[in-house]
Amino acid sequence: MAISQAGLGAPIRRPALWALLWLVPAVAACFAFGRLAPGARAGDIAWLGIGGPAAEEIVYRGLALGVLIRWCGWPIWLACIWPAVFFGAAHFGQGEDWGSIAGIVAITGLGGILFGWLFWRWRFNLWPPLFLHVGLNTIWLVFDLGQNALGGWLGNAMRLGVIAIAVGSSFWLAPARERKGSQKGAGEGAHALP
Repeated sequence: MAISQAGLGAPIRRPALWALLWLVPAVAACFAFGRLAPGARAGDIAWLGIGGPAAEEIVYRGLALGVLIRWCGWPIWLACIWPAVFFGAAHFGQGEDWGSIAGIVAITGLGGILFGWLFWRWRFNLWPPLFLHVGLNTIWLVFDLGQNALGGWLGNAMRLGVIAIAVGSSFWLAPARERKGSQKGAGEGAHALP
């Protein structure tokens, strides 16, 4: 029941195609302009690149956002912001000083809003935000893009490019939302993607 409510039972084919549209250019750009991270370890990639982001997507988007929109009837903008605040705050410990803490919380919070919008846009299919979160985190760990979420020029250029492709292609691959009643009753068509 929780797996279905969180959007993991939704179709995966289109989200996988969507992920390839931004993942392939991102990895190619990192190989072309960057270098592999010197201390990348398989255990870190397994947890920080895959397991942790997957768990965060299930909790913050699949469950929290899904409940706020489908069960509580919150509007999409408010429902995305509330879990994103907690998501950003959960990354508080990654900063070394108040400036970096504020930057990391802001970047991860904005990422939470983006992941929430993707979850909603794809009709409560958790695969798109999960793929994006796992993909970005894994790329960040495999390549030397920065010590934390603030990153350097290559990391931020790659992140912005990925976001642009992910959002743009979501308008193409994700089904259009209905104008009226798209938030109430949206759960009924949550698994309508082919």
